Amino acid sequence: MIKHLRNIVWLVAFALTVILGLVLGRLSAERQESLDFWCVGESARQVIMSSNSAWLITRFRLSLNPVGPSHMRMMAHVLDANSGAVIGSLQRNSAFSMERQGARLQISVLQSAKGDGEDSGVDLQGSLGMFIFQSSANLSYWIRPLTAARYLIDDGNDTFILCSRR
Repeated sequence: MIKHLRNIVWLVAFALTVILGLVLGRLSAERQESLDFWCVGESARQVIMSSNSAWLITRFRLSLNPVGPSHMRMMAHVLDANSGAVIGSLQRNSAFSMERQGARLQISVLQSAKGDGEDSGVDLQGSLGMFIFQSSANLSYWIRPLTAARYLIDDGNDTFILCSRR
């Protein structure tokens, strides 16, 4: 009888341990939420163009869709540091698929395009992280929640993109 009671106690202890492990695992697991976001980003950095000081101003618009392709548009302008005049511009568009893997956003670029009326007299390619605008590129970015409705994407090049849930 005591041996039978001891087996029941061990069985109950084992069952409680399994249930407790499942509950704790469920509570500690990161919630995978739908990535239906509208994002904007803006950066400014000083660059040297033809031995003159200039400012590179970059603006991003990003639409992350949970189904179908997502899109990104980037507009960059180079401003002369002394006069403030625009001395170059660049526009890029990109369509990509995405998947969230923990704290990373995995992106596969489906297609990319240059904007119309782009000033090709200034080489901005080396000044920007242009990888998301290269067709067939596979990329990974950090994504982290700020609040329940706001997220931050870090591209690793001193540019942060702020996203809001739609």
